[in-house]
Amino acid sequence: MKKTDSAVSEVVGVLLMLTITLILVSLVAVSMNSAVSSTEKPITATIIASGVHGKNITFENTAGDAFVLNQIELRLGIREYPSQYTTLRNTAEKERLISYSDSPTIALGDRFYIESEGGEKLRWGSFEISSGSHLTYRFYDLRTGSPISSGEISVP
Repeated sequence: MKKTDSAVSEVVGVLLMLTITLILVSLVAVSMNSAVSSTEKPITATIIASGVHGKNITFENTAGDAFVLNQIELRLGIREYPSQYTTLRNTAEKERLISYSDSPTIALGDRFYIESEGGEKLRWGSFEISSGSHLTYRFYDLRTGSPISSGEISVP
């Protein structure tokens, strides 16, 4: 009787080990480069200032996604003095962006407002807008840092 070996050849074994090593190395490289992590989709909406009413500036979501007021921040500026600006956002201590309804979600067609901290003038902290100025505004998505919408309104 003749005895035969029926094992895998050394070349095939080396190729299998090399393939497994390359797969493991590529998985580690992908996970270290955060290519597997999920990314947030930025808010896409058109938010316009619809008017200045006393101490309030009203904004309206005229197109795009619904969003939660705690997910956005508002940067106010003055066109005539571009170096002056302030940033407003809702925090646990203070609600700056206020919905006209009881819901914090602003859907298409919904309105919200910011209320001035000053008596007769529009003021937030040291930032003050006088009558006849042009208020500029820009909304940002706090989750992604991307801009959502911007515009300008004249202060009566």
